[in-house]
Formats: sequence, structure tokens, C-alpha cells
Amino acid sequence: MRGTKLTAWRVPPLWKNLQAGEASAPGNSKVLANQRHLLEATRATLDMVFADVREGLRETVGVDCELVVNELCSVALKLPEGTDTETVARAIDLENIEAWLDENNNVNIAVNPWYSTKDVDQTVLSAVKVIHVLLGIHASDAEALQPKTFGQKLVASIAEIMQIQTSVEKKRN
Repeated sequence: MRGTKLTAWRVPPLWKNLQAGEASAPGNSKVLANQRHLLEATRATLDMVFADVREGLRETVGVDCELVVNELCSVALKLPEGTDTETVARAIDLENIEAWLDENNNVNIAVNPWYSTKDVDQTVLSAVKVIHVLLGIHASDAEALQPKTFGQKLVASIAEIMQIQTSVEKKRN
């Protein structure tokens, strides 16, 4: 086992009570209001962690996912039909990222609002490695190679012109 295993955030019971409006506090207490702010900030951070994981999976292996916030926080992978999800979940779990199958047989990968940027990168890299090796899938080359910024488009155009010139010169010779 290398390093520390990254685990899912366990949602505190207070989270559900606050969402359902069931939490209460004495009139002079500011605890409940501060807890509400803390959980709102935590949820916003969790959403950003999810966005980074989702973007990484889409860009590298073309797999989408969705955020799951139950007792544990995770991203549920949307893998191709016929995938041996048990093997994928076990392999990701062996990469020191907590992973499991949900009741629908979807692979869930742990996320946590307290992950560092390095932890988020490790989550994406571990999932991508397993998906690529076991399923042999990746984002389409055409989509992955599309230039996004003006500078990238300019360099891509120059490279394409040079490639055309080279092929024309070869045909002349």
C-alpha cells in the first residue's frame, strides 16, 4: 500500500437535518447559523472537487460521472454497458482511492471536500489509469486534439500547412 488511502467524506447527520429544516437551537445561539454557513461552504467546495474530477475524466477517457451525496460522498461513473464494474471498482480501490459498487452496480469513487489539489489529481489519475487499462477507452483523438485557444489554433494551422507542404514536396520528388 502506497501512501494514505483517500476516503469518501461521511456526511454528518446535521446536514440532512439542516436541509429538512429540522435543526433547531435556542434563540440566542449562533451555532445553528454558523453550521448552516459551514455546510453551505462545504457543499460549494464539494461541487468544485466534483467539477475537477468530472472534467478530468471527460477529457482523458471520455467518461462522465455524477455527484452522489448520501451518507458517503462520491462520483458515480457512467461506464459503457457490459463493463465488469466489480473489477473496475476493485482496481480503483487498490490504487488507494476508496471505490465501491452502489445498489445499481455503478462504480462510485470517493470524493471529499477536504481533498487537496494533489488528492483530486490522484483521484482522477487513478480512475483514468484503471479505465484506460481495463476498458481500453480514452477520449476521442479528434476531440482531444482540437485546439482551444487562439494560440493553439494558430499553431495547429501552421503545423497543418507545413504538413501539406511536406506531402506536396514528397509527391513532386
